Amino acid sequence: MKILKTALSLVLVIITLLSAVPFAVNAESKEGTIYPFIPQVHTYYADAENYIAERLRARDITIDISMFGIPRDDLIYIYRAVMFDNPDIFYVDSAYIPYKYDKENGIIAIIVPQYIFKISKIPSYVKKFNSACDNMISGIKSSWTDFQKALVIHDRIVAHCAYKSQNLKSYTAYNVIVKGKGICEGYARAYCYLLSLVGVDSKCINNESKSHCWNVVKIDGNWYQVDVTSDDPYPDTSGYVRHKFFLLTDTGLLNCKSGTHSGFKKDITYSSAYKCSSSKYNGSFFRNITSQIVYKNKAYYYFNNNYKKKRYSALMRRKSGSKKAVKVIKDKWRYSNGVRINVSYCKLCEIGDYIFFNSKRKIFRLNTNTGKIKRMMTLPSFKKMNYIGVESKGKSVYALKKNANLTAKVFGKIIKVSSSGKATVIPFIKYKSLNLKKKSSYKLKVYYGSGKIAYKSSNKRIAKVSSKGAIKAKKKGSCTITATRNGKKLKCKIKVY
Repeated sequence: MKILKTALSLVLVIITLLSAVPFAVNAESKEGTIYPFIPQVHTYYADAENYIAERLRARDITIDISMFGIPRDDLIYIYRAVMFDNPDIFYVDSAYIPYKYDKENGIIAIIVPQYIFKISKIPSYVKKFNSACDNMISGIKSSWTDFQKALVIHDRIVAHCAYKSQNLKSYTAYNVIVKGKGICEGYARAYCYLLSLVGVDSKCINNESKSHCWNVVKIDGNWYQVDVTSDDPYPDTSGYVRHKFFLLTDTGLLNCKSGTHSGFKKDITYSSAYKCSSSKYNGSFFRNITSQIVYKNKAYYYFNNNYKKKRYSALMRRKSGSKKAVKVIKDKWRYSNGVRINVSYCKLCEIGDYIFFNSKRKIFRLNTNTGKIKRMMTLPSFKKMNYIGVESKGKSVYALKKNANLTAKVFGKIIKVSSSGKATVIPFIKYKSLNLKKKSSYKLKVYYGSGKIAYKSSNKRIAKVSSKGAIKAKKKGSCTITATRNGKKLKCKIKVY
């Protein structure tokens, strides 16, 4: 009530990014404005930025900034800079900020942050965010070069995330890193924050007129343009990672055939402090690679998806400038109607010193210490049209399947890797749900694992199951059949009609 009474006694205004009056240096153009990179923001308001960030981390409901003497016209740039420079403050809406000001001199008195998560639950979201960030940078060593760190994190984000706009959370580093979904601003914030964790300097660039956001990254003292979003294909394609927009010069970005950057030429004049002129990586080995690149034991691993110009997928190993194919996969990927697909769904995922990858029906494991490749499993034939990739999470490897739109979805844990590196296949059943006609029968089959299987019905009056997995539909209704093997409970929902 005290806050409400205070609000009624002052002027309350909500400003949006598109309606803001430009900063004192008149940094605007018909092509758009890059708000975060106006140097005077940091020069004149560094203390205010740091204070606002501190209070946002404390989750204050209102923040008194009257001591900084900030004019109304400057607040939008300061607030925008705070949010871009601190991607870990993902729980605050950065698109607009209500404020109260002194009508006589136009100085901001109080700002009212808008939290996009319930304040009481923010600590739990922060914990999830920090854990996911640790996972995203796992294995990256301080001895790596800034180039290697920037490349690996770029590829991990693209491989992990799918471009999808849902709500305000899509703009956050949280959604990209934890949920694997987001839009350009979320990609840029996530990339910026993860790079900061491994000691690489980067900034977010925001082009308001084109509604697009990307990064500049500092490598060996030089700035480079990086657009992680534009390197992620839409719709999402399992295993496909572009490097067209990675480590470009200003000219290189301008010349890329993309409407996204058509306003770049004029906008870049407002970020002259981050001029990208080094052409060191223009012809680098990664430029035409269309798979994730994994760096292990001083070698780069990736797929050449047109090996010997035959559209084979070859797992390549590049070290000290030389490269060789360590595994060639000749599978032909097809739609359900038999028409050949012009991309490969071979995908890499890493756990420790191991790299897991797939063919159409098999999962392999490469030991990067010894160079040996071991076939871990062959998927049952009934899955041959659905199996298109692998994905890791913690110590488990997942198999992916496609739907009619060829987008990847997880259908279950397939392999679990122990701390010693031993991989075991986790049992699974053919169907997770079945519709059975009354008095009909069906044999439930469990794949992989060893030893006896225990079957149990949640309602024997609707459907019963024998010790060998034979299901008998009794009467109309629903129940669940549970098969337990090696301590793993596998459930199949039964509907009798």
